Amino acid sequence: MNQLKRKMIQRALKTHKRIFPCSSRSDLGECFTQLDDRVLFWYNTEDKTTHVMARRIPHATREATA
Repeated sequence: MNQLKRKMIQRALKTHKRIFPCSSRSDLGECFTQLDDRVLFWYNTEDKTTHVMARRIPHATREATA
């Protein structure tokens, strides 16, 4: 798991304290989607609501994955 994804998980934990994978996913690492130049992180909280966080992929990382 890359640094951006780890930071997104840490931010979600700081905000919500307890987070869980969405739907049938068993690991938070499976809860990411890439859309153009953004990474989206989908997760659930204790109250069973789904949240999404989006972050722009740093320019150097985008070039490395192209």
